[in-house]
Parts: sequence; structure tokens; C-alpha cells
Amino acid sequence: MYQLNDQQIDLILTDLHQRGIETESMRMNLLDHICILIENHLEEDGDFVKFYSTTIRSFYKEELRELEDEARLLMALDKGRLLLSRNQFFLLLFALLIGPFITYDLVWMVQVSPGWFIPAEIWVSTIVFALYPLLVLLVLYLTPDRFDPLIPHKAKILLGGRSLIRVLAVDTVR
Repeated sequence: MYQLNDQQIDLILTDLHQRGIETESMRMNLLDHICILIENHLEEDGDFVKFYSTTIRSFYKEELRELEDEARLLMALDKGRLLLSRNQFFLLLFALLIGPFITYDLVWMVQVSPGWFIPAEIWVSTIVFALYPLLVLLVLYLTPDRFDPLIPHKAKILLGGRSLIRVLAVDTVR
């Protein structure tokens, strides 16, 4: 079993700080995990620097800062914010933007008209005023990933917080 010395531990701590881990508790937690991995898997005569560089790359996809961002996101979720999948978000938008028009038509049919007959003045206005939001939603929803959509297909959407809506890449949320 490999034994880390103080210089190696200091090197790891400095590297974690340089890679964007600013929170002290997060840095110490990562240091603990990395030290355990190195001590358990590195041979006595193994190359520490090479093993450390491969070990640290296993913690992230693009940058180590992703871990701290994800931890902050998870802490923020405890404070009254809502995390939705892409489909849930579009369903909510559909309900908020087009639902009032559909509800108005249904209420009109129940209270004014005894049958399923809706005069042209009612349904034409519904189509005109609901068409634009519906087309925008369809374009956003049906844009393929290869065209870099505004909201990627595997994204999560965070409602609330500093920004009203925040789109999170799938790699950020697990």
C-alpha cells in the first residue's frame, strides 16, 4: 500500500484550488477521496504524478469545477427551487401559454353553447392567439441536437434562483 507524504498532499490541495474548487469543505472532501484512491491502488514503486493525473481526470468530464457547480446546484434545490426535465418544462410552458385559450373555449361551450358548436369568433381568436406560442414551443422542442438547440434533449431546467430559468446540460446533473 502506497503512503502519501506531506508534499504530495500539498500538491493535490494546490492543484484542486487551481482547478477551480474554491469551497474549503469540498476541497477537503475531494482530497480525502483522491488520497484513498491513490493509497489503495498505486504500487509502492509507482509514478505518483502520472497516477494522480489519471485519477483526477476520472472525477470530471471537462473541468473539475463541474463538481462544485453541481454541489451548489444541489444545495440550491433545498431552497424552494424546481428542477424539471425537458419534457416537463415544455408541458408546463404549453399549459401556461396555450392552456388559457383552451380553457376559455371549454368554459364557453359549457356555459353558452349547449352543444359542441363553437362560433368562428371564438375558435379563430383561439387559433390566432395560441398559434404563435405553439409554433415557438414546437420549434424549440423539435430542434435536433445536431443543430445545437436552445434546450438540449437531455437537459434539466432549474426554475427559480437568481435567474428565473437556468438550462443545465445533462452532464451537470446526474
